[in-house]
Amino acid sequence: MSLLLSFLSLHGKGADSGVDSAMKIETIKIDNQVCEAVITTKPFVHLISFRMKGAKNHLLNFESPNPSANGRLLRPLFIVGAKLWYAPEVAGSSLFGKLTGDVTQNKNEVNAQLDVDPGTGLQGRIRFVLDENRPLLTITSVIRNAGTKETKTSCWWPVSFEPGGRMEAVPIPSSPEPAFNYHFWSYGGTASEPGCKISKTNVVLDLDHPLQPPIFKIGFMAREIILTKPDCIYRLTVIDPPVDPQRQYPHGGSPVMLYCDQKTWFCEAELSGPLAQLKPQEETAFTFAISLEQPHKN
Repeated sequence: MSLLLSFLSLHGKGADSGVDSAMKIETIKIDNQVCEAVITTKPFVHLISFRMKGAKNHLLNFESPNPSANGRLLRPLFIVGAKLWYAPEVAGSSLFGKLTGDVTQNKNEVNAQLDVDPGTGLQGRIRFVLDENRPLLTITSVIRNAGTKETKTSCWWPVSFEPGGRMEAVPIPSSPEPAFNYHFWSYGGTASEPGCKISKTNVVLDLDHPLQPPIFKIGFMAREIILTKPDCIYRLTVIDPPVDPQRQYPHGGSPVMLYCDQKTWFCEAELSGPLAQLKPQEETAFTFAISLEQPHKN
């Protein structure tokens, strides 16, 4: 997976530490009466925490335990939290997803104008808006072709969570027979029960069970992903443009994806906008929301 390429400027000190003492981290916190979000502005712009007040943050963050092998951390630190990437990726060609830029805050709104990616000529903008009263964070992203060549791309949001618990994918309700576009990449076959259960209405990962294969991604036509933890439910919902089976999406044609890596110990809910053919200075945009809910008690 190209997201797991080495990022040489970021190294941790050990399996129980996620932050290099030489790495400078700067953050902005926005909150309301019920929840709070933390966004890094340096070394890159990522959402690294979104939680109820006084509750645990389940997003992968700099302090998340990182497995190691032969004294080397297995998970690169830029995987943390929610980040804007472009798709399809061109392996080794860019720093996109690892960039900072001009970041401003106005009450519960944070706007980031990222630096231009030198490898692709793409430039990102991100707007984070926290609802005044509800545990709801809306994220709007834009990718502009600041280069000189026409390119096909889309806004892609991998949201990394610490391992464990259940992750459920809910299909768009407009289709009476949801057509899952199963896309298992090349990690060694189709995930099977009990770690992964596939039905006509949803896909559920039980990440407390071993998965075979231990690394896989499944993509399908859907509008939401739900990650259920014992104390909190994270619901990620596509807003604009709405999911449309007639449009072209990256990653095997899947706007919503589940990724799990039990070797480097994290999982992701991923959302992607449709592909757009951008001429120089043209843009493509994508908006989604993350909401927090309390688990239903039996």
